[in-house]
Amino acid sequence: MAKNKIFYPYLFSLSLAVIFLSGCVYLAHLDEVMFMKRLENSQKEMQAEIDKEERLYNKLKTDIDNGRLNKPMKKRAIFHLYGEPTLCRPAEGRAGIKETCIYRKPTGGLSTQIILLNLDTQDRLFSWQIQNP
Repeated sequence: MAKNKIFYPYLFSLSLAVIFLSGCVYLAHLDEVMFMKRLENSQKEMQAEIDKEERLYNKLKTDIDNGRLNKPMKKRAIFHLYGEPTLCRPAEGRAGIKETCIYRKPTGGLSTQIILLNLDTQDRLFSWQIQNP
């Protein structure tokens, strides 16, 4: 019985030492652990944004294919329904067209199909084109 009374305090001390030292190791690498956590969160946010853009592009393509894209639609309504385009540029030298907005799949690179939405001088949808690479 006397041996057990001596053994338990040593076991308790050893357990505390292990817990304390493992905490020190964690604290020593806290910056690296936090960096990895921020990186993971950032990658999740980027993937969520890519998924959203992909979904909106597919919605635009489906609406064009099914004749649901209305010509007098305002630019603001287009952006609300289908998200911001990849690029909008002035349409110089084209009668009645002020601006062309380009929608591209976010995961296709340069070899993907693009959708061009042409807007008139009153920022309304004038015409659209689907271009293959």
